[in-house]
Amino acid sequence: MRAISRMLIAGAAAAFLTLASAVSAVAHGEDEVPARDLVLQAIALIVNQPDDVHEIEEHVERALDAEEHEGVDVELVEEAAAALEDGELAEARESLQTAIGAGPAAGIGVPEEIGESSGEPGQPVFAAGAETGTTVVLDEYEPDSAVGGGEVALLALSAAAILGGVALAWWLRPSVTMRQLRRSATAPGETR
Repeated sequence: MRAISRMLIAGAAAAFLTLASAVSAVAHGEDEVPARDLVLQAIALIVNQPDDVHEIEEHVERALDAEEHEGVDVELVEEAAAALEDGELAEARESLQTAIGAGPAAGIGVPEEIGESSGEPGQPVFAAGAETGTTVVLDEYEPDSAVGGGEVALLALSAAAILGGVALAWWLRPSVTMRQLRRSATAPGETR
């Protein structure tokens, strides 16, 4: 009986907490998203969904209309909006990344040597030392899916190792089987 009452109390408490959090969320209305987050989302959309220009423009407009512009250079976001209208995604991406201090778009290949970095909006920032550099959105990584000579050689060596192991196991197997050992251990009339 106590277990059932405990389960009922726990269920009632969980339902109350769920409803309380939902009422609190509705009472506060739609939370205002900071401009920096909207700019980061717009950059991610440019990288991952470059064909969805309407969604990218919407994020940039919401970033311009946001109440909190801390850490964002609004002029560069406006430049990015103008570049989007002209269909220049690369320029828009560079302006957005520079607007939040993430630096210009990084391309594929060996990175160029950089000098001092600053965290001010409008100035590029690159990861240095123990910093993660997570505000820089890199281009999509597309690995080479072709099978080359090195992969074929590794596959051949792996197959040879497997076949060699099976051959050694067959060749070095004991002459007496487990069945014969069990029969000799349980044979009637024998003493140990």
